[in-house]
Amino acid sequence: MTRFGAVRKGQILALGCLTLLGTGVAVAGSIPPINAANIAAGRAIAFNKAQGNCLACHVLPGGVQAGNVGPNLSELPIHVIFKNREKLVQFIYDPEKVIPHINMPRFGKDKVLTDHQIGLVTDYLWSLK
Repeated sequence: MTRFGAVRKGQILALGCLTLLGTGVAVAGSIPPINAANIAAGRAIAFNKAQGNCLACHVLPGGVQAGNVGPNLSELPIHVIFKNREKLVQFIYDPEKVIPHINMPRFGKDKVLTDHQIGLVTDYLWSLK
């Protein structure tokens, strides 16, 4: 018993999860497995000028009139750079938090895309070889 009364294991676990979420660290198992439908939906968002509009700055496989401001994502070793999907999610959400002064929209922080849409775009980008 603590000076604040009995603390249950569930309360400690919940507090730990909230602490991790506040720091941007993913809780194990929080990212669902990639599937073909999510990859296709993520590609559609990335190619959509009204949503992700990744082609405005990047080259992507199958994209037309691609930009050249950002790196060529069809050749970038995304798995090597980001190590796991959660790190890529964090980067897309707020690129400046990962690389200060980067010239890339803060898709999540500025609410350009929802968390769900960022997850779909991440699935698409993670599927690129």
